[in-house]
Amino acid sequence: MARRVSALFLLGILMAVTASVAAAAPVTIVLRSGDRVTGDLIDLNTGGFVVRVGGSERQIAARDVAVIDFTGAPFRPAELERVRQGQAIAVFHSGDVFEGRLVDIGGANPLRLTFSTPGGNRDVNASELSRVFLSRWRGMPESVGAVQLPGQVGPPLDQGGEGMAIPANPCWTNTRRSVRQGQRVTFNGSGEIQLSADGNDIAGVAGSRTGRTTPNAPIPGALAGALIGRVGNSRPFGIGDQQSALPMPAAGQLWLGINDDNCGDNRGQFRVQINILR
Repeated sequence: MARRVSALFLLGILMAVTASVAAAAPVTIVLRSGDRVTGDLIDLNTGGFVVRVGGSERQIAARDVAVIDFTGAPFRPAELERVRQGQAIAVFHSGDVFEGRLVDIGGANPLRLTFSTPGGNRDVNASELSRVFLSRWRGMPESVGAVQLPGQVGPPLDQGGEGMAIPANPCWTNTRRSVRQGQRVTFNGSGEIQLSADGNDIAGVAGSRTGRTTPNAPIPGALAGALIGRVGNSRPFGIGDQQSALPMPAAGQLWLGINDDNCGDNRGQFRVQINILR
């Protein structure tokens, strides 16, 4: 009998753990500060959002969250305009939008999100959503003209000279700029990021202030935390703090990133001015 009870007990624990793992959705959370957190969305409780980052659960206060992004697809100008007007909205994969504030998360396979809408509560599966906007955030484009759509080669994203934000988490950020193979591009980066829970583990755009490297980083020979780039899925290239024009190795979308093998615990962001030469 004791063995049977023990087996049932262990089975119950296994089922609970399995359900906990299944009841999650991979997301990128944009904080009001402009920082980003990438992980698995698990729950929303009185303490805020629960996100699994690098195998550990992290609690993020609801008041600090601006966007929950399920796909990484470009934000549409019309969506951003509604957020600027103070609306909390949810966006389906189809592009359809409804106004509502996220009030609860539950269920499993897929995760279920509950919104408070003008017509009452509404349940939506996470698998149906592209993103959820809760509020404005620092670094949010202030005008429709500043939003770059996929495939466009138009006005730079860094209008006004401030540069576009390249968060330390996630490792890669799509600039939404298209380049041709051989086309020359200049990068002028600034700022500092923190590469781990150690407050002294700091990197500028040139890389780690202590000179450390990371064997499993996209460019193992470059300093950890350095600013790097790639075009589409081509081989990453170093950028750092040099400002000379670099020839693009391929044609496609330009991505900027952090030379790190685990960006889940990174904090902060770089600012990068991008100039694509004709």
